[in-house]
Amino acid sequence: MKKILLSIFILITLFSFSGCGKKENNKEDNNKEQEIINNSNSAVIYFSATGTTKTIAERIASLSKSDLIEIVPEDAYTSKDLEYNSDCRANREQNDINARPKIKNKIDISKYDIIYLGYPIWWGTNPKIILTLLDSYDFTGKVIIPFCTSGSTGIENSVNNLRSYNSNLNIKDGKRFSSIDKDDVIIKFINDNNEVVNSMKVIINNKEYQVNLENNETVNSLIKLLPMELNMKELNGNEKYYYLDSSLPTNSYSPKRINKGDIMLYGDNCLVIFYKTFDTSYSYTKIGHIDNLDDLGNSNILVKFDK
Repeated sequence: MKKILLSIFILITLFSFSGCGKKENNKEDNNKEQEIINNSNSAVIYFSATGTTKTIAERIASLSKSDLIEIVPEDAYTSKDLEYNSDCRANREQNDINARPKIKNKIDISKYDIIYLGYPIWWGTNPKIILTLLDSYDFTGKVIIPFCTSGSTGIENSVNNLRSYNSNLNIKDGKRFSSIDKDDVIIKFINDNNEVVNSMKVIINNKEYQVNLENNETVNSLIKLLPMELNMKELNGNEKYYYLDSSLPTNSYSPKRINKGDIMLYGDNCLVIFYKTFDTSYSYTKIGHIDNLDDLGNSNILVKFDK
């Protein structure tokens, strides 16, 4: 009888240790899923009229360990200012291309490389006070990661409008959030935008250039095609182009102005390198930008694209 009891005790003990070990591993796996790629030089800058965007902004700032900065309008918005089906203040502003609501507080962006830019969607796009912000401060060299809150409208139109408003800025695709989104959704957003997984260089006339890439599906698909060597044709004295054999995902917009060094996708398979700055009415999907690109001349050129 004693032997039987001893055997049962040993089995129970082994089972208990086994169970504890398994539980600890699950805990470690869960912690791993919650790991965040943090940046010490990032800020969350947001405008919120009703508090919904503020709540998301605070969560992004907390999880990414970013500084939190509110865009405070000089003339605060009341509920009456936001009555959609009336001649309200917000309605008038959104329909006025010259409207630039004043910002009350001073915002210092000098020490940040990464800016999470948050706003609600008003009338299908960003509030005009966001344009005031872009006009008031120099965002050159900053990575702008937009996020928005809305009932159902996506962020795409507002991002395209911001890119068109100032094509010199590095504005990522961004994301729409709702108030019910869990932390894991925000963590994925942070990691997807902060983790550098893609890089690309181009070699032209034996000179190597590093490309500052966008974070979008077009770039992800293009990277998979590398390395490749293309005989790019001359066009208009300002660009070199090549039609790829395969189509790439697109998110085209009209930048209104092309900058020297821009790499764009025209349509879904025409890869273009611009070596002059000029105004345009065409639409493109932005791939990246080459700083200090030389004048590429008026002949066809051989360009090598590599990781």
